[in-house]
Amino acid sequence: MSLVRMSFGGVPPFTEPVTFKFDEHVNLFVGPNASGKSTILAMLADHLIGPENNSKRPISQGMSYRRLAFFTDDEFDEIVEERSDKGHLQNVLSASEDWLGTKYEPVTPESEPCVVNIDSIREGLPGISGLEDSSACEETADEILAGPFSGSRLKCAYDAFAEELWPEEPSESVIEARGHVMRALELADSCSKMVCNEVIRDSKTHNYIPGPDVRGYLQHPHAHLDSIRILRGMGINTNDPRNFENLSMWEEPSYSAYTEDADSVPIYLGHLSSGTEGTLLWIRWLALKMVHHYEFERGWDKKPAILLIDEIENHLHPTWQRRVIPALLKHFPGLQIFATTHSPFMVAGLKAGQVHLLNRDADGVVTATTNDGDVIGWTADEILRTMMGVDEPTDQLTVDRANRLRELREKGTLTPDEESELNGLRRQVNEDLMVKGGPLEVERERYADLMERFLRSQQSELTQDGN
Repeated sequence: MSLVRMSFGGVPPFTEPVTFKFDEHVNLFVGPNASGKSTILAMLADHLIGPENNSKRPISQGMSYRRLAFFTDDEFDEIVEERSDKGHLQNVLSASEDWLGTKYEPVTPESEPCVVNIDSIREGLPGISGLEDSSACEETADEILAGPFSGSRLKCAYDAFAEELWPEEPSESVIEARGHVMRALELADSCSKMVCNEVIRDSKTHNYIPGPDVRGYLQHPHAHLDSIRILRGMGINTNDPRNFENLSMWEEPSYSAYTEDADSVPIYLGHLSSGTEGTLLWIRWLALKMVHHYEFERGWDKKPAILLIDEIENHLHPTWQRRVIPALLKHFPGLQIFATTHSPFMVAGLKAGQVHLLNRDADGVVTATTNDGDVIGWTADEILRTMMGVDEPTDQLTVDRANRLRELREKGTLTPDEESELNGLRRQVNEDLMVKGGPLEVERERYADLMERFLRSQQSELTQDGN
């Protein structure tokens, strides 16, 4: 069950029709700013979860004629051609045949896969958020998970599940649902550990009471009581306990409420780096959305799901960026990922058909192509040059010097000032090369300069012999 193809036009910046053929597992959109990467995700989110739940940029709000229409793959080309002939290409989306109920009407709850939308700005993370989303804690788990992702809403979802699944006299079905929720959290943290294994110790999520004594909450020096309740109740074990040895007693877990050996005591999630914290939270949101969507059925983690995530590499070191997609597919094998990125490390290792390259020409027309070969064994430099349009992947000063050096070499006759400038640039290239491991661009310019001098000397000798 997956999206197969999409064709659309008339939605800025896509002034001309474009068609995408989707991979069943990974679809990474690459291109310069303002080339439509986020717009593609917004269009998919707009149809799959509705404009009211779209994160930032609903496309069809108030314009229902722009909503995506589903057709079988066999009908796709015929419908696209027919609508193009009429001069107004509406958005057309094709799904695999096992996605029932999607031929001419929106998907029904019985046929709809779980759809998770994560915006480029990871809002409401515990360490940086106030109580903007605290009203969500008055909603049911259904209502919370139907809304947009944020760290605060995730904590509210925890509280809602606790209230609904931990009654005093639970039924057998409720007890089974509990187990699946705990499995979701453990699976999510295991996935995050695969990405952030230098920091995360295990896949056990902790909910704990901070501070040495409940009566001491009101003297907490850093946060309001409600802030503690909503934002301080999530923790994770870390591989780096030394960096947290000097936390105040108000920020440590309460040993009266949490008993474990000192080396394994969890820390408050908000003390982690933005990359670690954000990764943990949005993957937990993905897992909770899936287990809830499939009503706590056995095998929920292997069922189809669609992840829409803008700037998937946000806050992550390149080493961690390379791990994200493999980790997601290992833990959630039914996942179809639609993501945008500016990082060559997210592209590295992908297969043919999984990278969608967007290009915007001087007239503002956006076109799209797909990689026809695997991106396995490629270096970041090769990806930057080949797929991301970065012809000279080095610092701007070196680029400017190289461009000016080429300009002067190609000019031919130089003024005394230009000759002096040329010699100065050559000296700078030589100085840069003296630095161990100097930039590749400098090596290229040094070689080009030597070749240019050699060819000029040869030309001069031939001219003298001819005379």
